[in-house]
Amino acid sequence: MDRGLTQHEVAKIMGVNRNFVYEIELNKRTYTIYALHKSYCFLGYIPTTLNIHENTLAGKMFVHRIVNGYSFEVVAKEIGIDKSTLGRFECGKNLDSISTLKIKTYLNNLCSIFNKNEAIATSIQIVEILIK
Repeated sequence: MDRGLTQHEVAKIMGVNRNFVYEIELNKRTYTIYALHKSYCFLGYIPTTLNIHENTLAGKMFVHRIVNGYSFEVVAKEIGIDKSTLGRFECGKNLDSISTLKIKTYLNNLCSIFNKNEAIATSIQIVEILIK
């Protein structure tokens, strides 16, 4: 993607130093959740080169973490599992049924909250249209 910006300008927009942008451009940056989140916020999407399968539970969890900038520790604590268990899940490893159930419940709750917020936003838009 070419926006006609210098590395310095991109770094300022992203809130990082110029070396961060340089390393990403040369594919020399380790893709930590911090780097992925900063890149997502700048681009507005998750690069397809990461090969994230958003139709799987593991892909949905990874996207959730990238979009929100959450580390394994933060999400694992919220779910009630160990961070290494969450890491194995995102890598497609099989987990025990209790951990899998906890992760599914967490993701289902996120979807439920998202759908409620989406319904509220739609209702507000309809009301605004009717008022006009």
